[in-house]
Amino acid sequence: MKTAAQIIFWLGILCIPLSWLMWYIGPEIEIGRQVMNDVADPALRTALMEAHGERWGLFVGLWPVTLMVLSYILEQKA
Repeated sequence: MKTAAQIIFWLGILCIPLSWLMWYIGPEIEIGRQVMNDVADPALRTALMEAHGERWGLFVGLWPVTLMVLSYILEQKA
């Protein structure tokens, strides 16, 4: 059980730079692109793509805290 807690802890640590990376490459991810391509206004499309990247970064940014708390709980149970 202790190794599971350590693995989950290090996955949480690795999610921190992943969150930053997702913030910048999030607009390039295919999820939601088909909707963005239907927007005719280029300024609106750019703003929506930036918002899409921010949402991906925030979504992944919640993982480190969750994984570290889970790691702590598993370590206390062991």
